[in-house]
Amino acid sequence: MRLLTSALCTTVAVGLLAGCSGSNLGSTSAVPGTGTGAAQSHFTNGHMIPQWSKFASVIPAELRPTGAHGIAKIQPDKAVKKGFYVSEFYGTSIYGYKNPNSGNNAPICSESGISYPNDIAVDGKGNLIDPDGGSRSIIVFKGKAMCGPMLGSVSDPYGQPSDAASANAATGKIVVGNIFDTSGAGSVSVCTLSGGCTVNLTNANMYEVAGVAQAKNGDCWADAINSAGTATLTYFKGCSGSGQAATGFTNTYFGGLDIDKNGNLVTISAFDSKIYVYKGCNPGCSLVGGPFAMVNEAVFGHLDKKSKIFATGDFALGQVDVYKYSPTSITSAYSFNNGLSASLDVEGVAVNPRSKE
Repeated sequence: MRLLTSALCTTVAVGLLAGCSGSNLGSTSAVPGTGTGAAQSHFTNGHMIPQWSKFASVIPAELRPTGAHGIAKIQPDKAVKKGFYVSEFYGTSIYGYKNPNSGNNAPICSESGISYPNDIAVDGKGNLIDPDGGSRSIIVFKGKAMCGPMLGSVSDPYGQPSDAASANAATGKIVVGNIFDTSGAGSVSVCTLSGGCTVNLTNANMYEVAGVAQAKNGDCWADAINSAGTATLTYFKGCSGSGQAATGFTNTYFGGLDIDKNGNLVTISAFDSKIYVYKGCNPGCSLVGGPFAMVNEAVFGHLDKKSKIFATGDFALGQVDVYKYSPTSITSAYSFNNGLSASLDVEGVAVNPRSKE
Protein backbone atom coordinates (compact mmCIF):
# COMPACT_ATOMS: atom_id res chain seq x y z
CA MET A 1 0.00 0.00 0.00
CA ARG A 2 1.35 3.43 -0.88
CA LEU A 3 2.02 5.96 1.80
CA LEU A 4 0.97 9.32 0.43
CA THR A 5 3.86 11.09 2.12
CA SER A 6 6.35 10.44 -0.67
CA ALA A 7 9.03 12.68 0.83
CA LEU A 8 9.41 10.14 3.64
CA CYS A 9 8.47 6.67 2.41
CA THR A 10 6.90 5.03 -0.61
CA THR A 11 5.43 1.81 0.73
CA VAL A 12 3.88 0.63 3.95
CA ALA A 13 2.67 -2.71 5.24
CA VAL A 14 -0.78 -3.06 6.69
CA GLY A 15 -0.42 -2.03 10.34
CA LEU A 16 2.35 0.03 11.87
CA LEU A 17 4.73 1.93 9.65
CA ALA A 18 7.90 -0.11 9.15
CA GLY A 19 11.34 1.16 8.29
CA CYS A 20 10.47 4.88 8.42
CA SER A 21 11.52 7.54 10.84
CA GLY A 22 11.52 11.28 11.13
CA SER A 23 10.11 13.88 13.47
CA ASN A 24 7.43 15.44 11.28
CA LEU A 25 5.21 14.64 8.38
CA GLY A 26 6.64 16.49 5.40
CA SER A 27 4.97 16.94 2.03
CA THR A 28 2.11 14.89 0.68
CA SER A 29 1.79 13.75 -2.91
CA ALA A 30 -1.94 13.09 -2.82
CA VAL A 31 -4.94 13.64 -0.59
CA PRO A 32 -7.51 11.09 0.60
CA GLY A 33 -10.73 11.19 -1.38
CA THR A 34 -14.27 10.06 -0.83
CA GLY A 35 -16.57 7.30 -1.98
CA THR A 36 -15.93 3.62 -2.60
CA GLY A 37 -12.28 2.70 -2.29
CA ALA A 38 -11.30 6.05 -0.81
CA ALA A 39 -8.19 6.14 1.33
CA GLN A 40 -8.57 5.77 5.08
CA SER A 41 -5.97 7.60 7.16
CA HIS A 42 -4.67 7.27 10.67
CA PHE A 43 -1.71 8.24 12.78
CA THR A 44 1.22 5.98 13.72
CA ASN A 45 4.92 6.67 14.31
CA GLY A 46 4.65 10.30 13.28
CA HIS A 47 3.00 9.64 9.93
CA MET A 48 -0.43 9.64 8.40
CA ILE A 49 -1.02 6.20 6.87
CA PRO A 50 -3.74 6.01 4.18
CA GLN A 51 -5.52 2.69 3.73
CA TRP A 52 -7.98 1.59 1.05
CA SER A 53 -11.23 -0.08 2.12
CA LYS A 54 -11.44 -1.95 -1.20
CA PHE A 55 -8.30 -3.86 -0.15
CA ALA A 56 -9.96 -5.23 3.00
CA SER A 57 -10.45 -8.67 1.44
CA VAL A 58 -6.71 -9.06 0.86
CA ILE A 59 -5.55 -8.06 4.33
CA PRO A 60 -3.35 -10.94 5.56
CA ALA A 61 -5.28 -13.53 7.55
CA GLU A 62 -3.30 -12.84 10.72
CA LEU A 63 -4.45 -9.21 10.64
CA ARG A 64 -8.12 -9.83 9.89
CA PRO A 65 -10.65 -9.44 12.71
CA THR A 66 -11.40 -12.85 14.22
CA GLY A 67 -12.84 -14.22 17.42
CA ALA A 68 -13.36 -11.37 19.87
CA HIS A 69 -12.87 -8.94 16.97
CA GLY A 70 -15.80 -10.31 14.94
CA ILE A 71 -18.93 -8.48 13.81
CA ALA A 72 -21.22 -9.84 16.55
CA LYS A 73 -22.17 -7.38 19.26
CA ILE A 74 -21.34 -8.33 22.85
CA GLN A 75 -24.29 -7.52 25.09
CA PRO A 76 -23.65 -6.63 28.74
CA ASP A 77 -25.28 -8.69 31.48
CA LYS A 78 -26.72 -5.52 32.94
CA ALA A 79 -26.77 -1.81 32.15
CA VAL A 80 -23.27 -0.76 33.21
CA LYS A 81 -23.08 3.03 33.39
CA LYS A 82 -19.36 3.55 33.92
CA GLY A 83 -16.47 2.32 31.83
CA PHE A 84 -13.93 2.66 29.05
CA TYR A 85 -14.65 2.57 25.31
CA VAL A 86 -11.78 1.36 23.11
CA SER A 87 -11.46 1.30 19.31
CA GLU A 88 -8.93 -0.31 16.96
CA PHE A 89 -8.27 1.25 13.56
CA TYR A 90 -8.50 -2.11 11.74
CA GLY A 91 -11.24 -3.48 13.99
CA THR A 92 -14.97 -3.68 13.33
CA SER A 93 -16.20 -3.01 16.88
CA ILE A 94 -15.86 -0.53 19.70
CA TYR A 95 -15.42 -2.38 23.00
CA GLY A 96 -16.77 -1.45 26.41
CA TYR A 97 -14.83 -2.28 29.58
CA LYS A 98 -15.56 -1.72 33.24
CA ASN A 99 -13.84 1.16 34.99
CA PRO A 100 -11.53 0.46 36.72
CA ASN A 101 -10.06 -2.43 34.77
CA SER A 102 -6.87 -2.96 36.74
CA GLY A 103 -7.58 -6.71 36.65
CA ASN A 104 -7.28 -6.74 32.84
CA ASN A 105 -10.84 -8.05 32.46
CA ALA A 106 -12.43 -8.82 29.08
CA PRO A 107 -14.90 -6.46 27.37
CA ILE A 108 -18.40 -6.36 28.84
CA CYS A 109 -20.09 -5.12 25.66
CA SER A 110 -19.43 -3.77 22.18
CA GLU A 111 -20.77 -1.55 19.41
CA SER A 112 -20.54 -3.05 15.91
CA GLY A 113 -20.81 -1.69 12.38
CA ILE A 114 -17.85 0.68 12.54
CA SER A 115 -14.86 0.92 10.19
CA TYR A 116 -11.47 2.64 10.39
CA PRO A 117 -12.13 4.80 13.46
CA ASN A 118 -9.34 7.05 14.71
CA ASP A 119 -10.41 8.64 18.01
CA ILE A 120 -13.72 8.08 19.78
CA ALA A 121 -15.37 10.32 22.37
CA VAL A 122 -18.12 10.48 24.97
CA ASP A 123 -20.27 13.62 25.12
CA GLY A 124 -21.63 15.40 28.19
CA LYS A 125 -24.70 13.12 28.24
CA GLY A 126 -22.79 9.85 28.02
CA ASN A 127 -23.44 9.30 24.30
CA LEU A 128 -20.62 7.63 22.37
CA ILE A 129 -19.35 9.37 19.22
CA ASP A 130 -17.54 7.44 16.48
CA PRO A 131 -15.79 9.60 13.83
CA ASP A 132 -15.99 6.75 11.35
CA GLY A 133 -13.19 6.96 8.77
CA GLY A 134 -14.40 4.10 6.60
CA SER A 135 -17.91 5.43 6.05
CA ARG A 136 -16.90 9.13 6.23
CA SER A 137 -19.60 9.69 8.81
CA ILE A 138 -20.14 10.54 12.47
CA ILE A 139 -22.05 7.79 14.28
CA VAL A 140 -23.67 8.41 17.69
CA PHE A 141 -24.63 5.65 20.14
CA LYS A 142 -26.96 6.33 23.04
CA GLY A 143 -25.69 6.76 26.64
CA LYS A 144 -25.61 6.78 29.62
CA ALA A 145 -25.40 3.01 29.98
CA MET A 146 -22.48 1.43 28.15
CA CYS A 147 -22.98 0.20 24.56
CA GLY A 148 -26.43 1.66 23.95
CA PRO A 149 -28.31 1.54 20.61
CA MET A 150 -27.32 3.75 17.69
CA LEU A 151 -29.06 7.13 17.79
CA GLY A 152 -28.13 8.13 14.26
CA SER A 153 -25.35 9.12 11.91
CA VAL A 154 -24.48 11.99 9.62
CA SER A 155 -22.21 12.04 6.58
CA ASP A 156 -19.15 14.28 6.64
CA PRO A 157 -18.94 15.87 3.18
CA TYR A 158 -15.71 17.74 3.95
CA GLY A 159 -13.21 14.96 4.59
CA GLN A 160 -12.31 11.98 6.74
CA PRO A 161 -13.28 12.50 10.40
CA SER A 162 -10.49 11.82 12.90
CA ASP A 163 -11.90 13.11 16.19
CA ALA A 164 -15.09 14.63 17.61
CA ALA A 165 -16.38 16.50 20.66
CA SER A 166 -19.85 17.56 21.78
CA ALA A 167 -21.81 18.62 24.85
CA ASN A 168 -24.83 16.68 23.54
CA ALA A 169 -24.33 14.83 20.27
CA ALA A 170 -27.97 13.71 20.14
CA THR A 171 -29.44 17.21 19.91
CA GLY A 172 -26.58 19.71 19.72
CA LYS A 173 -23.47 20.62 17.79
CA ILE A 174 -20.77 18.05 17.12
CA VAL A 175 -17.30 19.44 16.47
CA VAL A 176 -15.42 17.16 14.05
CA GLY A 177 -11.74 17.18 13.11
CA ASN A 178 -11.01 16.08 9.54
CA ILE A 179 -7.51 14.65 8.99
CA PHE A 180 -7.60 15.99 5.44
CA ASP A 181 -10.40 17.57 3.46
CA THR A 182 -11.46 15.99 0.20
CA SER A 183 -9.55 18.65 -1.70
CA GLY A 184 -6.68 19.64 0.54
CA ALA A 185 -5.62 20.49 4.07
CA GLY A 186 -7.57 19.28 7.09
CA SER A 187 -10.31 21.21 8.80
CA VAL A 188 -12.94 21.34 11.55
CA SER A 189 -16.56 20.63 10.67
CA VAL A 190 -19.57 21.63 12.77
CA CYS A 191 -22.40 19.12 12.47
CA THR A 192 -25.71 18.03 14.00
CA LEU A 193 -27.51 14.72 13.62
CA SER A 194 -30.64 16.52 12.44
CA GLY A 195 -29.08 19.06 10.10
CA GLY A 196 -25.86 17.44 8.89
CA CYS A 197 -22.44 19.08 8.57
CA THR A 198 -23.04 22.64 7.42
CA VAL A 199 -19.96 24.58 8.57
CA ASN A 200 -16.33 23.87 7.73
CA LEU A 201 -13.56 25.80 9.51
CA THR A 202 -10.13 26.12 7.93
CA ASN A 203 -6.92 27.88 8.89
CA ALA A 204 -3.44 28.03 7.37
CA ASN A 205 -2.18 26.78 10.74
CA MET A 206 -3.85 23.41 10.04
CA TYR A 207 -2.56 21.03 7.38
CA GLU A 208 -3.14 17.60 8.94
CA VAL A 209 -5.63 17.63 11.82
CA ALA A 210 -5.55 15.15 14.72
CA GLY A 211 -7.56 16.19 17.79
CA VAL A 212 -10.41 18.58 18.61
CA ALA A 213 -11.91 19.86 21.86
CA GLN A 214 -14.95 21.98 22.70
CA ALA A 215 -15.39 24.15 25.81
CA LYS A 216 -18.64 24.78 27.70
CA ASN A 217 -18.90 28.26 26.19
CA GLY A 218 -18.77 26.86 22.64
CA ASP A 219 -15.15 27.70 21.86
CA CYS A 220 -13.17 24.95 20.16
CA TRP A 221 -9.57 23.99 19.35
CA ALA A 222 -7.84 21.86 16.74
CA ASP A 223 -4.46 20.18 17.20
CA ALA A 224 -2.64 19.74 13.88
CA ILE A 225 0.59 20.13 11.98
CA ASN A 226 1.09 22.92 9.49
CA SER A 227 2.46 22.50 5.97
CA ALA A 228 6.02 22.62 7.35
CA GLY A 229 5.34 19.71 9.69
CA THR A 230 5.29 21.80 12.89
CA ALA A 231 2.78 20.96 15.63
CA THR A 232 0.14 23.69 16.00
CA LEU A 233 -2.94 24.52 18.03
CA THR A 234 -5.71 26.65 16.50
CA TYR A 235 -8.39 28.45 18.55
CA PHE A 236 -11.87 29.15 17.17
CA LYS A 237 -13.95 31.52 19.31
CA GLY A 238 -17.50 30.22 19.35
CA CYS A 239 -16.28 27.46 17.03
CA SER A 240 -16.67 29.79 14.08
CA GLY A 241 -14.70 32.16 11.91
CA SER A 242 -11.17 31.85 10.58
CA GLY A 243 -9.50 30.92 13.87
CA GLN A 244 -6.28 32.09 15.56
CA ALA A 245 -2.96 30.34 16.05
CA ALA A 246 -2.47 29.64 19.77
CA THR A 247 0.74 31.07 21.19
CA GLY A 248 2.81 29.38 23.89
CA PHE A 249 1.96 25.90 22.56
CA THR A 250 5.19 23.92 22.86
CA ASN A 251 4.25 20.33 21.94
CA THR A 252 6.71 18.62 19.61
CA TYR A 253 4.03 16.59 17.81
CA PHE A 254 0.29 16.78 17.21
CA GLY A 255 -2.19 14.55 19.06
CA GLY A 256 -5.47 14.33 20.93
CA LEU A 257 -7.10 17.01 23.09
CA ASP A 258 -9.34 17.01 26.15
CA ILE A 259 -10.49 19.53 28.78
CA ASP A 260 -10.27 18.79 32.51
CA LYS A 261 -12.79 19.81 35.19
CA ASN A 262 -10.87 23.06 35.79
CA GLY A 263 -11.00 24.07 32.13
CA ASN A 264 -7.38 23.19 31.41
CA LEU A 265 -6.55 21.84 27.96
CA VAL A 266 -4.89 18.40 28.16
CA THR A 267 -2.81 17.73 25.04
CA ILE A 268 -0.86 14.75 23.71
CA SER A 269 2.46 15.07 21.90
CA ALA A 270 2.10 11.70 20.25
CA PHE A 271 5.42 10.46 19.00
CA ASP A 272 7.71 11.58 21.79
CA SER A 273 5.13 10.18 24.27
CA LYS A 274 4.47 13.34 26.27
CA ILE A 275 1.42 15.01 27.83
CA TYR A 276 1.17 18.78 28.33
CA VAL A 277 -1.49 20.69 30.29
CA TYR A 278 -2.29 24.31 29.37
CA LYS A 279 -4.70 27.01 30.47
CA GLY A 280 -6.08 29.75 28.28
CA CYS A 281 -5.03 29.10 24.68
CA ASN A 282 -7.56 31.71 23.56
CA PRO A 283 -5.21 32.28 21.86
CA GLY A 284 -2.41 32.60 24.44
CA CYS A 285 -1.46 29.38 26.25
CA SER A 286 0.14 29.15 29.69
CA LEU A 287 1.76 25.86 30.65
CA VAL A 288 0.17 24.40 33.79
CA GLY A 289 2.04 21.09 33.91
CA GLY A 290 4.30 18.84 31.90
CA PRO A 291 5.69 17.50 29.81
CA PHE A 292 4.72 14.24 31.51
CA ALA A 293 6.04 10.94 30.14
CA MET A 294 3.61 8.37 28.75
CA VAL A 295 4.14 4.61 28.95
CA ASN A 296 4.43 4.45 25.16
CA GLU A 297 3.32 6.21 22.00
CA ALA A 298 -0.34 7.16 21.80
CA VAL A 299 -2.19 9.72 19.70
CA PHE A 300 -5.48 10.02 21.59
CA GLY A 301 -6.65 10.01 25.19
CA HIS A 302 -9.53 11.15 27.43
CA LEU A 303 -10.31 11.98 31.05
CA ASP A 304 -12.98 10.59 33.39
CA LYS A 305 -15.74 12.67 35.00
CA LYS A 306 -13.74 13.83 38.02
CA SER A 307 -10.52 14.32 36.05
CA LYS A 308 -8.82 11.76 38.26
CA ILE A 309 -7.72 9.40 35.49
CA PHE A 310 -6.51 9.89 31.92
CA ALA A 311 -6.58 6.93 29.51
CA THR A 312 -4.67 6.65 26.21
CA GLY A 313 -4.79 4.22 23.28
CA ASP A 314 -1.31 2.69 23.11
CA PHE A 315 -1.07 1.52 19.48
CA ALA A 316 2.50 0.22 19.78
CA LEU A 317 1.71 -2.24 22.59
CA GLY A 318 -1.95 -2.85 21.69
CA GLN A 319 -3.31 -1.75 25.05
CA VAL A 320 -4.95 1.03 27.03
CA ASP A 321 -2.65 2.90 29.43
CA VAL A 322 -4.40 4.44 32.43
CA TYR A 323 -2.80 7.30 34.37
CA LYS A 324 -3.52 9.06 37.65
CA TYR A 325 -4.25 12.65 36.64
CA SER A 326 -3.90 16.08 38.13
CA PRO A 327 -2.93 19.20 36.17
CA THR A 328 0.53 19.16 37.74
CA SER A 329 1.13 15.41 38.05
CA ILE A 330 0.39 12.55 35.64
CA THR A 331 1.70 9.11 36.61
CA SER A 332 1.11 5.59 35.26
CA ALA A 333 -1.50 3.53 37.15
CA TYR A 334 -2.04 0.35 35.06
CA SER A 335 -2.65 -0.96 31.54
CA PHE A 336 -5.11 -3.48 30.05
CA ASN A 337 -5.29 -5.35 26.74
CA ASN A 338 -7.77 -8.23 27.19
CA GLY A 339 -9.60 -8.62 23.84
CA LEU A 340 -7.36 -6.12 22.03
CA SER A 341 -4.66 -6.67 19.40
CA ALA A 342 -1.55 -4.65 18.58
CA SER A 343 -1.88 -5.74 14.93
CA LEU A 344 -5.25 -3.96 14.71
CA ASP A 345 -3.81 -0.67 16.07
CA VAL A 346 -5.51 0.32 19.32
CA GLU A 347 -6.03 4.04 18.80
CA GLY A 348 -9.15 5.55 20.36
CA VAL A 349 -10.17 5.43 24.02
CA ALA A 350 -12.87 7.33 25.88
CA VAL A 351 -14.10 7.24 29.47
CA ASN A 352 -17.81 7.22 30.39
CA PRO A 353 -18.82 9.49 32.02
CA ARG A 354 -16.35 11.93 30.53
CA SER A 355 -14.61 14.90 32.14
CA LYS A 356 -17.07 17.36 33.66
CA GLU A 357 -15.02 20.17 32.09
